Amino acid sequence: MEFFASEEERLDGLKRWWKESARSIIIGILTGIAVVIGWNMWQQNTQQKAEEASRLYQQLIASVEARRLQPAEALSERLIKQYDATTYALYARFFLAKLKAEAGDLQTAKSTLTHVVASSKDENFQRVARLRLGHVMLAAGEAEAALKMITSLPDGAAGRFEGNYEELKGDLYAALNRPQEARGAYQKARLLGINSMFLEMKLDDLAGGPPPEAT
Repeated sequence: MEFFASEEERLDGLKRWWKESARSIIIGILTGIAVVIGWNMWQQNTQQKAEEASRLYQQLIASVEARRLQPAEALSERLIKQYDATTYALYARFFLAKLKAEAGDLQTAKSTLTHVVASSKDENFQRVARLRLGHVMLAAGEAEAALKMITSLPDGAAGRFEGNYEELKGDLYAALNRPQEARGAYQKARLLGINSMFLEMKLDDLAGGPPPEAT
């Protein structure tokens, strides 16, 4: 009888434990199921949005290559509005800035590139956007502000685009009628690997002036 009594007590204990714990166990199971279902749905939604953004981006490239500027602009704006968290939206901002600059809307191009500089977490995207922003500001007659933006950067901020930044500095100095500094910046750009016909033409235009100061 002693064995029976102890077994009976064990069963009673299990019943009490189940009665006390059943609610939390069931809630835990249901919560786990909900998490798994939610994760799968999130993954499917994320993949679907990425595929939609990729399709729009391919259409954008095709429109730009075909010089269909209005559809390209509309696609850029759609990517930015609907898929702003994707890399495709970042590229779309570059395209939109280019299209706006070519259409003469320099202020929209400027604000678009400024957004990339401020919001992108990728240093190379920031560097390219800042470089293009400098050119847009130059075209808008804001050479002084653009030069301040570039020259205030800490050493190494331009990364592998340092030569391009030096060429831009040369353009800005030239626009501000500072030929000596312009020539120095162009020569530094050449030393940093910028070898282009346009750079040589700029240097030729400055030939005959006083040599740059030694640094």
